[in-house]
Amino acid sequence: MVEVLLVTGPLGAGKTTAVNRLLKTEVESGRRVAVLINEFGAVSVDGALVAAERPELAGVADLVGGCACCSLREDVVKTLQAWCDQPKETRPEHIVLETTGLADPSDLVDLEWEPSLQGKLRIAGVLTVISALTPLHHLQERTLLRRQAAMASLVHLSKVDLDPSAALAWESQLRTAHPTLPLVQVWNGLPPYEAPNPWLGGVKESPPHAEGPSFGSARAFHVGFDHPVDPEALESLFQSPGPGGELLRAKGVVRFDGWPTRSDGSDRWSFQVADGRLEIAPLPLPPGGTLPPPMAVVIGLGLDGSAWKQALRRLERPPTGVRKKVILKAE
Repeated sequence: MVEVLLVTGPLGAGKTTAVNRLLKTEVESGRRVAVLINEFGAVSVDGALVAAERPELAGVADLVGGCACCSLREDVVKTLQAWCDQPKETRPEHIVLETTGLADPSDLVDLEWEPSLQGKLRIAGVLTVISALTPLHHLQERTLLRRQAAMASLVHLSKVDLDPSAALAWESQLRTAHPTLPLVQVWNGLPPYEAPNPWLGGVKESPPHAEGPSFGSARAFHVGFDHPVDPEALESLFQSPGPGGELLRAKGVVRFDGWPTRSDGSDRWSFQVADGRLEIAPLPLPPGGTLPPPMAVVIGLGLDGSAWKQALRRLERPPTGVRKKVILKAE
């Protein structure tokens, strides 16, 4: 049967980094692997990043505008069925399913019992990625985070190199709550060589449901950029409290004003905002030569859509004599 690995964890924990690393390992091992990425919002940023890094995959599918564990579950099932029904010589052997940080993995571990998927796939494990930079009190206050940890067959504690002391505190709390849970610290995006194989983790029994911040209480907005953006203004926007609401996550693809096209032919840069940190990385030119359009996505609780869109538009630096769009109200 086709094996499916669920990758879960809070927004901004580093799931896409973990997924890209998993996919690289699978491809280097000679296995056909596909990836299904669920993102909260109307556009897919993570899908563009994965497609640019791993063009040799057996399949890449994006699910946006909802949550794989509830509103988009039917689409998840259809995508998995289409891959499982391919001829043996092209069918993926492994599938990585990256959930949005607002998804409850306990609502996905039963996918193998869907009538159209029975006997075709099995859930191999649940890899939960948790950032060491996440405030430690979130483990007590955020119900969804506790469920993501409780359902894990393996935890990757990411961004340890950025705050080793915080990582030790996180590891202590997680081991106290889940004494038998396999957990490894991830330094500079890499787990230790002797880390457990996430494909061998199996599936736990789901804990009881409880209320807490989730897909239903979050909002997402996106803006497409017509012009390059000011890198210093971008940094200033995301290092300040912001124009309203609690920002959980921001990410996007941009061209920077004054930054030249790189030697690989790409002028795109990806940015990620999580745990109060802004990270920028070059986005390589895909083999087909088609670069993703510049855009930004913000996700949070109680966000003022108009204010955020206006703030993002103010980052643009159009050429002399060119007018830029102005956001008048939230779409």
